[in-house]
This record gives sequence, C-alpha cells and structure tokens, in this order.
Amino acid sequence: MSAFLRRTNRTSPIGVDLGSGNIKMAQFKQTPKGLALVNFGILPTPEDAIREGKVVNSKRIVEALKELLKFHSFVGQRIVVSVPGQLVIVKEILIEELPEDELREAIKWEMEKFFPFPIEKTTFDYKILNRVIPEDESPDKLNVMVVAAPLDVVQSIVDVMKEASLDPIAIEVEPFSKLRLLQFIPDFDFKSEILFVMLNIGHTYTSVSMIDKGMVNFFRTLPIGGKKFTDAIAQSLGKNFKVAQEIKETKLDLNKRKDPVTKAVLPLLDNLLLEVKRSINYYFKKFNDGKSIDTVILVEGGSANLKGINEYIEESTSFPASTDRLLADIAEVSPELFTKEYLLEMAPFFSVATGLALREHRAKPAIKAKKVREAQKQQKKPVFKYKKG
Repeated sequence: MSAFLRRTNRTSPIGVDLGSGNIKMAQFKQTPKGLALVNFGILPTPEDAIREGKVVNSKRIVEALKELLKFHSFVGQRIVVSVPGQLVIVKEILIEELPEDELREAIKWEMEKFFPFPIEKTTFDYKILNRVIPEDESPDKLNVMVVAAPLDVVQSIVDVMKEASLDPIAIEVEPFSKLRLLQFIPDFDFKSEILFVMLNIGHTYTSVSMIDKGMVNFFRTLPIGGKKFTDAIAQSLGKNFKVAQEIKETKLDLNKRKDPVTKAVLPLLDNLLLEVKRSINYYFKKFNDGKSIDTVILVEGGSANLKGINEYIEESTSFPASTDRLLADIAEVSPELFTKEYLLEMAPFFSVATGLALREHRAKPAIKAKKVREAQKQQKKPVFKYKKG
C-alpha cells in the first residue's frame, strides 16, 4: 500500500503481524557476516480486541504492542505491518494496455465493477502479470493483479501503531511479504520453475499464496483456521475451549485416524485441503495450460506444528509439504537468545512477520537459474534445498 510508504535511514524495521490469535514481531540487522536476528516475539491477541481482522479495542492492542516491544528489547520504533488477509481483496483484471501514468486511473475505474466497497474508500496496488495479444486486431491487453483493502481498515492499523509510539513506514499485504521471504532461502533461486504454495493456517482463517518464477500470481483466504479445529475438539469431547486447545497441541496426531481427537478435526481439515487442491488445479489451468508444475507446499501458522500434518497434506493433495521454518535458516542467531529447538518450534508462526521485517534488507545472490535447470533435469524433481519437517 504505497500511499503509506516513507523512506528513512534509521534502524532496521520491525515486522508486525497483527493476527486475530497472536501478535507477532521480528527484527533483523545487517552485520559484516550477513543477516542476523535481533529478536522475535509473540503474544496472544487480547480477547475480542480484533474481530474479523478489524481492530475494535485499540487500547488493549496498544498495551499488547508495548508489552511485546519492552519484553523482547526490539530496537527503534520503525515498523512494517501487514493488513489481515481476510480483509484483502485480490482480483485479476484484463485491461487495455496504456501508458503507466494512465494505467492506474484506468484500473481504478475497472475495479468498480468487481469490488464490494466504494473505490474512494479503498487503497490499492497492482502488478502486471503478463501481456495478452488478442487474435483479432484489437489493442493488446494487460493481465493485472489488483490488491485492495478498505481505507478505513488500513488507517485504523496506522492509528493504533502510532498510538503505541511506533512509526509505520509501510503497510503490506501478506502474499508480498511471503515473496520477499522466499528470496532469502539459502543457495536457492526463488525464480526457478517451482510453484510455491504458502499455506498459512492461522487462527480464524487460512491463506493460500502461490508464487511462481518470482511472482505472486494467486492469493485467496479460506474461512477455516486453528480456532475451528479447537472448537470441533471441544464440541466432540465435551470440553471447554482452553482444555480443547491444550488437547489439540499435545494429543492430536493426524497419523492416528481413528483417535477421537483426530476424528473431530478431520472433516474440517479435509474440506480445507480440498479447496487447496482445487486452487492448485485452477492455477495449473490458468497459468500453465492445465499442465502440472513442480510444486512445494510450505505449511505455516500455529497449526503447522500439529503432529502428522505434512504427511496428511501430502496424502490429500499429492504434493510434497514442508513446515516453513525459514526464520531459523535465513539469518545468524545468537545461541544466547534462543535454543535451536525453540527457534524451530516457533518459526512457523513468524512467516509474515519475518517477510515484513526483511523489507529493507538484501538477500545474498541466488544460485544461477541455469544451475537450477541442470540439476532439475538430472534429478527430475524440484531442486529445493529445504529440510523436511
């Protein structure tokens, strides 16, 4: 959301992911040896302070933000913050090719046909996906991805951050923070011919971001998240939410299909993964003439730590799945701050916050695309040096 971007040369920004279940922060710094983790922290979002992605109790959010900042000793007040995914609308539109100074205005008017809120109350950005050449003699068209959010929602996020004495230098949407995160995978060309499906199973919803050849080409949200898994366990076993949450985190094993806890969540998980597979198949049809592409699913969010979830996703979708623990891999981490085990356990929560925090950092040069293609040809499978788990 470029309208809120302001460039300065101060401390590295803190990435802030304002979720309905948890508030997450991460910060990095540049050292002579490369990128280093300053700190990261997580705190439960105050109950009923955020509803359907909207801040409804700014006072409690401000208190939580200040507590996180103080406890984890983040440096400075500059932040990059995300707009909750369920409030973001992503739409592909086909529009006549125009000079850049005219294109934004033309997109704005085209949006009125598709978007559910008035354009004057919207902040939006766009990315050109490709040029379409018509079979007849009509002018060339552009296939454009438009990302929009209600202006009042974006402004409310800015206001609550400023109230917490923070300096929001940019507002971003989730899929573009994921794109940045992939650029920091060690020794990997993120523009290679692999489709990354970033599956973020959050508290109240799941987001699906698809990144192919270094571009975000698809984003959608699904109304199933970890909270619904907990609700299902609570209802099935006759427990309250707090007890059911503990059962989910400690006893749920998706490899044990006949276990009562597993049986409680499987209908929801099956529905979720059915939509994920449909989304991937739609992507193949839309962007690759129906042909499959080497695909890797990266599982993120709190539910990424559920036992057996990667194996279940692979079985349900027929695509390899790995837990996104990139927070632990992209930067040097002082053992005095965190143990490796704790970092690996917490990393899936921080995919968005990490991508946001990397906004002003530069990734190391990736391995050459030619090298990737040669390795793919030899191995006949995706070259993705990222550990399973």
